[in-house]
Amino acid sequence: MDSYTQFMYDMATSPQLKLHDAVALLRKDAHVRSVRDTLSKLTGIPPEDRGALQTTLTDALMETSPGGKRDSVARKVRMWMADDVRFVRKESAIQLCFALKLPLRECEELLYRLCGEGFHWRDPRDIVYIYARTWELTYDAAAALLSELEKEKLLQISSDSFVDTYTAEVREMVRQLGTPEELKAFFRENGHKLGAFHNTAYQLFQGFLELLIQPELNDQLEVDEKYSIRSIMHNYFHDQLIPRLKQAAKGDDRLEAAVLSALQEDIRQNWPDEMTISKMQHRKVDVTRKVLVLLFLATDGGVSGYGGMDADAGDYDDYADALDAAMSPGQYFEDMLWRMNSMLIECGFAPLDSRAPFDWMILFCMCADDSIFIDERLQHFLMDLFSGGTEAPEL
Repeated sequence: MDSYTQFMYDMATSPQLKLHDAVALLRKDAHVRSVRDTLSKLTGIPPEDRGALQTTLTDALMETSPGGKRDSVARKVRMWMADDVRFVRKESAIQLCFALKLPLRECEELLYRLCGEGFHWRDPRDIVYIYARTWELTYDAAAALLSELEKEKLLQISSDSFVDTYTAEVREMVRQLGTPEELKAFFRENGHKLGAFHNTAYQLFQGFLELLIQPELNDQLEVDEKYSIRSIMHNYFHDQLIPRLKQAAKGDDRLEAAVLSALQEDIRQNWPDEMTISKMQHRKVDVTRKVLVLLFLATDGGVSGYGGMDADAGDYDDYADALDAAMSPGQYFEDMLWRMNSMLIECGFAPLDSRAPFDWMILFCMCADDSIFIDERLQHFLMDLFSGGTEAPEL
């Protein structure tokens, strides 16, 4: 960890940090990681030396596209140097991987930082880039290979209805590919297994939802009412606290002019609503990292492999009780953090980053003294952040 990352991690996990102080700290001194910070660390050029960093990156990118216009490339790099730019398009981040001649493992790390997700091993285009970096092909060679495969219609994928194929299986096959002809043969034989959506994330998403939806026995051994998606959005996602400015405005100039702070916008961005969750259920849109994190928090990762139990309410309760009895709060947090990050990486997403505001909020909420208070802590954090939190207790 760099010093800022360690500082923010230590603050998020400090038992002395109260809720109002946590929100105030994040507003005042978040040390949010910018694209410039990431590229500075990668190149060894100090972030304050923007001119040298910009020139180095522009030169490297020009080598990947000799026919490109330098002014256009320099303009794009100059945009990345702004203090408030935190992400870049995945295609641009991949081009940077080639420009900086990064090995595959370091490519994944850079993509995590710049895009929030690494290579998707079931996505045909990503597979071509993975193959090209593995064999140290140039970016031009990778682009030419992509064009050739597209002409031969080998990159077409089936619809994103659920296909029972996961990253681990595809990754093993891709790692064994040597020649371009072997790559073509792989696409011919396995195209029906590929897709743009994340299968592992979808499986976990469904399991988490099932834990929240299914009825449980109450103290009188009666079956409680099922949770609806609307109830889940209200009780676990706290969507009533998240501003929906575009929908609320409806021609009101005052509301349309309202601008959220950078911190509020970072946490609000892509916060799911009921329709989004429904689309994810029916595979109309892909499961997002933010949704997966929130569902993990609501269920303590209660799906086999990340919560230590099968997706069964009884097993989940027994496991949670055993953890509470066997672990100190610090040990419980470390266990949950390990499981959260393991899940994210397995799904192709970046692990939690203490210099990303949403992730810092999640780390802070995970440090509640008892797991049953995590959701309450999240609720009051959002109240304090978006409405001043005048009624929020000092959790």
